[in-house]
Amino acid sequence: MTEERITIGNYQMSFRVYDSPSDEVVVFIHGIPTNSHLWDQIIPYLTPNYKVVAVDLIGYGQSSRGPAADLTLPKQASYIIELFNHLGIYRAHVVGHDLGGGIVQIISVCYPDRVKSMVVADGVCFANWPLPKVVSIRWPIAPEFEPSPLFIERMLREGVNNPQVLTPAILRCFTLPFARPTGGEELQQASFALNHHQTEDLVPYLPGIKCPVTLLWGQFDRYLPPYWGLLLKQTIPQANLRILPDCSHYSMLDNPALFAHELLTHLHSSS
Repeated sequence: MTEERITIGNYQMSFRVYDSPSDEVVVFIHGIPTNSHLWDQIIPYLTPNYKVVAVDLIGYGQSSRGPAADLTLPKQASYIIELFNHLGIYRAHVVGHDLGGGIVQIISVCYPDRVKSMVVADGVCFANWPLPKVVSIRWPIAPEFEPSPLFIERMLREGVNNPQVLTPAILRCFTLPFARPTGGEELQQASFALNHHQTEDLVPYLPGIKCPVTLLWGQFDRYLPPYWGLLLKQTIPQANLRILPDCSHYSMLDNPALFAHELLTHLHSSS
């Protein structure tokens, strides 16, 4: 594994590469308020047979921070394509969670030649976002809405079905990047960047997606219920919907083995 950074415009994007002799590349894209470590328990299942790239989106993790106008989902999709170009990746399997689920939809619609297959895991779509919890940090009216590491921890705890999976080490991976004096403002900027039109405007084009598509949804997702996965399946004709039992929004944390099994099933049929 190598940790790398590239310059994209005014920003530095951080990412990790897990190399493999395979020509098959899987790119993992997280959402708010997480980062590339969201996939740490899934990546070992893939590395024997796939090259893996796990990205810190601009505004998150170890990547540069920026104003809201530069953190929208279409902008993030364009940064991912620049990363593809930098790494010499022509086509990849793109896997996105939460906001990343919206980003992979944008990439599949706007850059179809770059996508070998698409996986949306508990993702934003249509007009189902931004979540009220994420909007609450824009104008916090009570201490519990203040953007902070504690807010991130509460969001994670409410987004898993089994709170015991959130070990102190896992929580540190997600809270530490925002645990600095400017962290609250940075998290606010990430929230201000979010507008449901960024995916709602894609809806007329979703039926035209030609690549293999799998939708993975936690059975008990409190933030984006499985209804949205069903609606995506009805909109993208060839999509395969898998409901992950006893999982919530962070299904890859609730049951990594099950998530990885479903992902590998998708990848095997798409390679």
